[in-house]
Amino acid sequence: PDRIIFACVAAREVGVPMSTGTRNTKSAILTIMRDPSLSKEEKTSRIRALYAEQYKDQLSPSRKKDKDEEATYFDKKNNILGCAHYRRRCKVLCPDCKEFVSCRHCHGNSGNHEMRRSAVTTMKCMVCNTVQPVNKTCANKDCNKEMARYYCSICKFFDDDPSRHIYHCKDCGICRRGKREDYFHCGTCGTCVSIQMKGEHKCFRGSMDADCPVCGEYMFTSTRPVRFMQCGHCIHSQCYEQYSRHHYTCPLCRKSLADMSLWFQRIDQVLQTHVMPEEFKNTMARIHCNDCEKDSEAPYHFVYHKCAFCGSFNTLLKSKFEKSETKYTEDSSGKQNGQDGPQTN
Repeated sequence: PDRIIFACVAAREVGVPMSTGTRNTKSAILTIMRDPSLSKEEKTSRIRALYAEQYKDQLSPSRKKDKDEEATYFDKKNNILGCAHYRRRCKVLCPDCKEFVSCRHCHGNSGNHEMRRSAVTTMKCMVCNTVQPVNKTCANKDCNKEMARYYCSICKFFDDDPSRHIYHCKDCGICRRGKREDYFHCGTCGTCVSIQMKGEHKCFRGSMDADCPVCGEYMFTSTRPVRFMQCGHCIHSQCYEQYSRHHYTCPLCRKSLADMSLWFQRIDQVLQTHVMPEEFKNTMARIHCNDCEKDSEAPYHFVYHKCAFCGSFNTLLKSKFEKSETKYTEDSSGKQNGQDGPQTN
């Protein structure tokens, strides 16, 4: 116990809590503490030096070396500062790991943690390497460079792309791409939607507070365009284009992605010319429609069953029975009908 208390006191003297130490650091501390040849003062000095070496960058951000002092580029050939995601002339200091990073995406891709943008207070100008409070313009009078054309003091966000329009939505709490007048904030799903969809926008509470059902990326803060499907669920526009080439139902609720009436008419025409085997002549199916969410009955077919209410073939086979029977025979397969049309697996 005395060793643990002593090590904690030594760590606290250099301003670093023991909980932030790595296993190697803790092992080194134990080695120092168990060395009988060292005096108490020598042990304290060595532990202090150990922590100072490991956390010197956190203790003084301005002393960051190597990659933190290297400028990063959006386009190195044309000497445009920034990163792969944004044009900007500064790096910001992550409030958690005390590392200067070009943007939150670059930092997130490192696999450590997400950066809390609103907590950022310090930046470094990549033109003159001056560490200073975060601001739109460099505080160094000899530099005085503008960090970016667009700067949000709430999100601590910079972007110097002249072709990109950005605005801050106070209801979303983040910056959005586009012109403010082209979007409205939907209070139901809690995000900004194109003004062209006002009055026709179908959604539900929390629909954007979810991962894309195709790629798994969190959509609320995603930089990629998001599309609202006919059912109200969301999906990345690019993911939708790829997904809809082989599927016609929502990957979450199985409702049809669009008006399928023309396709269903073609299925009707096919069924009129298709004769089921004699043993299924009197077989009926109890089905559930994914589109209108109602149960109904239809003549049994190997693939297609038409909803008696809305005429959709986007149905689920629940059970089958003979016309002369009053008791249903459960179909254990739970087969999804209508998938041999435009949807393939």
